[in-house]
Parts: sequence; structure tokens; C-alpha cells
Amino acid sequence: MVAIRKDIFLRLKAEIPFFNDFSDEEMLSFLRLMTSQTVPMDQVIFKEFDPSDTMYLLFSGGVEISKRVAKQDGVLREAVIARLKPGEAFGELGLLDHRPRSATARTTEQSLLFSISSEKLEKIARNPKLSFLSYKLFRNFSVMLATRLRDTNQKVVDLEAQRLG
Repeated sequence: MVAIRKDIFLRLKAEIPFFNDFSDEEMLSFLRLMTSQTVPMDQVIFKEFDPSDTMYLLFSGGVEISKRVAKQDGVLREAVIARLKPGEAFGELGLLDHRPRSATARTTEQSLLFSISSEKLEKIARNPKLSFLSYKLFRNFSVMLATRLRDTNQKVVDLEAQRLG
């Protein structure tokens, strides 16, 4: 459980888009179920294909998301697919589908992360007093995933345009 200082609470509310439209009470209910951790630079948070059931919010620092890809000679290498800044969330797919991680997450500098497991998220969903918070959480997950899907679609279009020259 996270013990939140008032200044950090206010920064989270102001700077992390995931918390848009949350009341102070809803945000506190959510944050009480989260865990905070400071992660040193160049530390792997999770690896591609690891089991997944936790989402992370990057409060400070930086995180790089990479995926293993095979070069034409068959050698595997890591390709960076995203560089995250404070305020961004990652690992949310594991909360939703419990499938293995689709990529690797590594810090690019010392970072403060907040995390929540699917088990704790289900506590919110099962609590009738927090039903509106549940709705907001899943709406925000949906918006975040829709935005990422649109960005990915545009990258595919851009790559195809380059290929066609």
C-alpha cells in the first residue's frame, strides 16, 4: 500500500492522465491498493514472455519498452518500441488478459513507479461502494489502449508508405 504525501498526491492528480476525472476520494481509494518502488537506472522491470498481472504508472524517471526481433541473419536483438515519460502507464495488458508480457520494460534512469496487481484491481471491482471508480478505471484503460492502437496503426501506415517509396 502506498503512503502518499500531499505534494505527491497533487502531482499525481495533475500530471498523470490516467487519473483524469478521478475525485480525490476515488484516487485515494485506488492509490491505497498500489505499491510504490524506486527502481535504479538500467533495471529490468519485467521481461518479454514473463507472467503478467501488474500495471505500472511512471511517476518520475524514464522507462524503455523493447521487443525481441529477429534480424535477416536470424540473430535476435532488442528493438525499442517506446520511450515512456513520467505520467505514462505500462503493463496494463497483463491486468486485462493475464497473458505473458508482450515486451520488456527497463528503466533508463532512476525511476519512481506505482504498481497495482490484477488481484487488487478486482477488489475495487467487487466493492459496491467503488463501482463508479471501477467504471472510470476501465474507461481509462480503454482510452489508453485505443490511443496506443491508433498510434500503432499510424506507424504501420508510415512504414508501408516508406516501403512503397
